[in-house]
Amino acid sequence: MAPQGTPNSPFNFIQVAIAALGAGYLNVIIFFIGGSAGATMQIGETSHDVVHFAQVLGYTWASIVVLGFVVFLLGRAKKGVTKVAQWIGLVIAVASIAFPIMNSADVATAITLCIIHVMTGVAWFFAVHYGNKKLHTEAQAVAVA
Repeated sequence: MAPQGTPNSPFNFIQVAIAALGAGYLNVIIFFIGGSAGATMQIGETSHDVVHFAQVLGYTWASIVVLGFVVFLLGRAKKGVTKVAQWIGLVIAVASIAFPIMNSADVATAITLCIIHVMTGVAWFFAVHYGNKKLHTEAQAVAVA
């Protein structure tokens, strides 16, 4: 149990929502820039699977918000989870770059989707950052007094 005055949250959940919104919109901008650069957003040489901007936006939001909420809840029980989750999420996002590289129909699509994956990973890293320092400093001052 946390001492009185000590916040029981590893970070403010609003930072997860802000990171998700920001990353989603940046990823849509990257998507349209890639399309302007000639990316077909087609996955596979003969496949009719095409990545749409709604998918980019939805998957970015869903992954950051849902998993951010899970980390938020786990972090309330054990603060060290947030640091581990930060790095695991970033590593997964960077490792998942292999899929667009191997399955994209053209180079422009591969580059665009790789940048989107990296942007999502960076947003994740900062979304679950143990960044409620001001709140924790005030709580420590209250606990000492």
